[in-house]
Amino acid sequence: MHRVCSATSILLTVLGSACSSDDQASPALGGSGGTTDTGVGANQPSTGVMSSAAAGSGGNAGAGGAEGMNGNIGLNPGGGTPGGGAQAGAGPGGAAGAPPVVVADAGSSVTPADAGSGNASMSFFVTSRGTGNGANFGGLAGADQFCTTLAAAVSPALGAKTWRAYLSSTSVNARDRIGTGPWINAAGVVIGTSVAQIHDQTAGGASEQTWRLNDPAIALDERGNRIPLQPQNALVHDILTGSTAAGTVSPLGTCGDWTQTTGMTTNGHSNRAGQATNGGVASSWNFAHVTGCAEPPPGVNFRQGTVSQGGGRGSIYCFAAD
Repeated sequence: MHRVCSATSILLTVLGSACSSDDQASPALGGSGGTTDTGVGANQPSTGVMSSAAAGSGGNAGAGGAEGMNGNIGLNPGGGTPGGGAQAGAGPGGAAGAPPVVVADAGSSVTPADAGSGNASMSFFVTSRGTGNGANFGGLAGADQFCTTLAAAVSPALGAKTWRAYLSSTSVNARDRIGTGPWINAAGVVIGTSVAQIHDQTAGGASEQTWRLNDPAIALDERGNRIPLQPQNALVHDILTGSTAAGTVSPLGTCGDWTQTTGMTTNGHSNRAGQATNGGVASSWNFAHVTGCAEPPPGVNFRQGTVSQGGGRGSIYCFAAD
């Protein structure tokens, strides 16, 4: 199902505000690990709160020497640490505890090997949130730091990379800030092989070989979660770029080079799907339509003049340039 969002700016005679809905985003998963006679850690979902699950402690075996198990490890954010080692059963024939079990969020593309500490090869993600100040990131340097902060919250190894926000300004184009590629998402999938390839967005262009149209499993956030597309009022696939499809600065605005919450800018669709009046460019990951620069009121989506104008939350793309 698609939703067309009108904009107040006359610029929308050139670029249409567009929305689409695809997959349901999964709720945050976490909880505290519990200790039972068999040492199985509880892993209960929390509602609306990203919380780290504490690991279950190693369980002591009961009579007969049943195995103790470490608690499940939560994922949001940064996962709990494994339990302190399962203890051998006290009864006859007691066996050592089993290794910890890693549980990924429902709907996440993160594999068990990557959960908790993050995929160290990850070099691309969509921010799981905005800063809460619309398109004002404190300039490009502030946007870069925002990327680094979110990556570091997943793992120190990811935080040590040189992260660049995919944003154009009046002094630099986004395509010139992101390194040479290839870039890999949290699930280990290559989303682009080079600057030229990822910006070839003509119909059937090279970018579609890695960033497929209408595919929500490509542009994942830093924890490997899909960008929310359902229900319709929760659609947040609009990602701020201030760029054209070629990755150069948009003449339509950059929110004061990312220091203001007034004016207009351009965004892309993370799932490369939607409707627009500008020759089908809604399928572009970096140039779908115009949007506002302001922060919407809490809990409000599709507010004209804000980053939520076409279904968004002020998220940006982050690329590792090293």
